[in-house]
Amino acid sequence: MVGFFRAAMIGGVLLAQPVFAADIAVDLSTGTILTASEADALRRPASLAKLMTAFVAFEALASEEITEDKRVSVSAFAARTPPVKLRMRAGSKIEFAEVLGAAVVGSKNDAAVVVAEAIAGSEAAFVERMNVAASRLGMSNTRFANATGLPAPGQQTTARDMALLSQALLAQFPRRSELLSRRSVTALGRRVSTTNPLFGRVKGAEGLKTGFTCAAGYSVAALVERNGRRIIAVTLGHPSKKSRLSGARGLIEAAFKIGDGIGPLASAKAKTGSPPDIGACSGAAAQLIATDISPEEKALYAAEVAKARQRVAVNLESAEPPVVRVLPKKDPPKPSAPPPLSGWGVFIGAQTSEQVARTRLRDAHRQLAQRGTIRIERRRRDGRVLALIYGLDQRAAINFCKASSRYCLTLTPARLLNARAQWRR
Repeated sequence: MVGFFRAAMIGGVLLAQPVFAADIAVDLSTGTILTASEADALRRPASLAKLMTAFVAFEALASEEITEDKRVSVSAFAARTPPVKLRMRAGSKIEFAEVLGAAVVGSKNDAAVVVAEAIAGSEAAFVERMNVAASRLGMSNTRFANATGLPAPGQQTTARDMALLSQALLAQFPRRSELLSRRSVTALGRRVSTTNPLFGRVKGAEGLKTGFTCAAGYSVAALVERNGRRIIAVTLGHPSKKSRLSGARGLIEAAFKIGDGIGPLASAKAKTGSPPDIGACSGAAAQLIATDISPEEKALYAAEVAKARQRVAVNLESAEPPVVRVLPKKDPPKPSAPPPLSGWGVFIGAQTSEQVARTRLRDAHRQLAQRGTIRIERRRRDGRVLALIYGLDQRAAINFCKASSRYCLTLTPARLLNARAQWRR
């Protein structure tokens, strides 16, 4: 145990290679992908796994395998599930509708396990149903290992697969999926608040689900409606809540500006490999955080973190000095450098976030028939992201900016290479 905590603390200070967020936005009425970036990149689902927990539960309710008013038992296994949790006592009973609401709206992990056991007898048997359903829905790069989304070997998904699941929930269970739009539910006589940060911050936000673990980073699958148009937006693997919110906003705003999409939402080819570790937190707290924390859980969570830090301090103080092995020093691999700036370029503005910049660049690159090289740079003065396409010929660069309805600046080779040019400042 001492080694585990020591490794966790050391691991918290290591610098990981940056991992781009994985995004997709889909028009719900047409099933068309409006915009996508890294949509098939493997990521960890975290509590977005509870969307499939809800899907399997809705199937069980539809087939009358279980009823909403049935009182279901809380096993010792469920009661021991790590936070965030509803804190049910082993041996107690709770109505199925209440525990399902706590799992889906409040992201309570013990509630998700109770749901699984009530339907399938055990979490393991329930997970089999989750994976069968994932296969049936065409989620070719998704594998679930538990009903909660807590860290587990082999658990993975993609933005595309989560969009497929969100689409299926809304299409197959239009009434029951309204639970995913609730801002709060009542369970055990207590108010359980949603973890969704988009309510009140994004116009037309209607719900679905958030997810977070240290390795998975911050994610959200969102449903947004404006003027009768409904869009599913999924963004996975952000290093902070702030970047998740800005990334989701950029994705949603970009999606609503797009008329025709880039093709129908469909299954992707199965991939090999494993999801990256986003490393969104570190230290003793990293061992406790499982999902976003609802407001009423904050005091309980703070107490848990304090206890964990005290245990770590005691363990480290009483531990014997570790045996240190000196390994031969290896030169770190050199990152591949982007192609040098050359040719004519088009500068399409300083954007508020990397997500917005990448979305605009992707659209522009498509209009240029994939000519040129995409490049983004962060401006030191204000942190805004500069969006650029270079390596073009003179005619392509001039004609593109003439035809553009948005801000677009044609860059001659001299202006492109000038480090002090006005467009960079």
